[in-house]
Amino acid sequence: MKGGLKIMVFYCFVYIGSVGHGQLDYTTNRNKRVIPEKSNEEKSKPIVVKKVNSEKGRFQREFENNLQEGYLTEIARKNTTINVLLASLVLLLIVLFFLYRKYRIKKKNSVVLKEKNEQLIEAKAEAEKLTNTKSQFISTVSHELRTPLYGVVGITALLLEEKDISSKHKKLLNSLKFSGDYLLDLINKVLKISKIESNNEKLTKTPANLFQLSQNLLYSFDYQAKSKNNELVLEIPEELPDVLNVDSLKISEVLINLIGNSSKFTENGKIWLRIKILSIENEMITIRYEVEDNGVGIPEDKKEFVFEKFSQVGREFNKSEGTGLGLSIVKNLLEMMDSEIYLDSKEGRGTKFHFDLQLEIINEKEEQGIDIDSSINTIYRRILVAEDNKINQIVTKNLLNIIGYDCTIVENGFNALQMVKKEDFDLILMDLNMPYLNGTEATRRIREFNETTPIIALTAAELSEVQEECMEIGMNDIINKPLNKNDLKNIITKHLLP
Repeated sequence: MKGGLKIMVFYCFVYIGSVGHGQLDYTTNRNKRVIPEKSNEEKSKPIVVKKVNSEKGRFQREFENNLQEGYLTEIARKNTTINVLLASLVLLLIVLFFLYRKYRIKKKNSVVLKEKNEQLIEAKAEAEKLTNTKSQFISTVSHELRTPLYGVVGITALLLEEKDISSKHKKLLNSLKFSGDYLLDLINKVLKISKIESNNEKLTKTPANLFQLSQNLLYSFDYQAKSKNNELVLEIPEELPDVLNVDSLKISEVLINLIGNSSKFTENGKIWLRIKILSIENEMITIRYEVEDNGVGIPEDKKEFVFEKFSQVGREFNKSEGTGLGLSIVKNLLEMMDSEIYLDSKEGRGTKFHFDLQLEIINEKEEQGIDIDSSINTIYRRILVAEDNKINQIVTKNLLNIIGYDCTIVENGFNALQMVKKEDFDLILMDLNMPYLNGTEATRRIREFNETTPIIALTAAELSEVQEECMEIGMNDIINKPLNKNDLKNIITKHLLP
């Protein structure tokens, strides 16, 4: 259409030009001889047609060229679009290939990881099974070892009560008792490590008086301190609340190990047990326990290892190093109580351990261990003892006689049940492991018809293993064997007071 327009415009200009040219010639040649008009038109007509045809061909060619260029441009544009689409498609295919490859690798790794996880779960289950088996084995062995130890330690303690014993024999008996106590302590530590590793150790908080607890613990080392010419010092602030909610058994274990460690490496010196109050707020108190000595101290290169199992300070400091389990037990027990043990020691200048505890203050006064009034023993008291081991029967009966109580002995839970049905007793000492009928089942049956007589469990097992069950079936208290005269005296008095 544009080409046709150009041709029409061209014809217009040609027509105007031809008309104008004729007029000019006419004007110019007015005074000249006029050439006949017809002849002139006849001469110029072929030239104009030729020019028009020439211009028309040129415009036609230009139009065709423009049209061809448009087609080529359109084709080029489409080719470009196709190339872009092809490039995008190729890129997309490459991306999809790598994504698929990554998926395959991930799927393969996922399968491998799943297999590994299954293997780990099986290994974990097997390890837990082995750990529980080991823990059960150690618990069983420790119980079997404690039973004869009860006889060794108990009979030794009874002989030491004799007033007419010679000094020579008394010295030998003290050595025997020390060896028995050491063996018992070793058994307890091995059992404790096993329980911690198997995650069977649990916190049991009860109201306790930390002043009395600390005093009794420190005084229990009095004999050992005198044998090494050491002085024991207890420092407790007057502001310390009377009753705090704490796992007194685990606190005792921690302090026994720390004080025992100080006693082991101190001679002709002092051992301090301190309680410091760090803060009191909203019925909560934060205290710091410190156990310090001025003994040989710990070498710098040993400090980071002393809390590891079986880690020991060199023999040059002490001939009897022990098992190296005490401080490891301390560390693990304090972690259970959300605390941490800290060490400050200089070789040749002594050692200080300390740890912090946040405890709940109990407003009600706890019934403390009451001093034994001599008038209590003048009242006739009947105690039933259920114990299957003959040696333990002898030891328990003699300990009760020394304390001032009479007792009746039966060999199993069934006989204990029959005796309680027939006669009245003021208190029952019930061993947990007996033939025919064990102590727990005997207690359940007794509680069906007698809910008032105090029943105290006797066990060679770890207290934390059986304490909860004993309380649930109706027992009033629990005491560990081998029996200690003072502990037995206090627990009986606690439940026999009017």
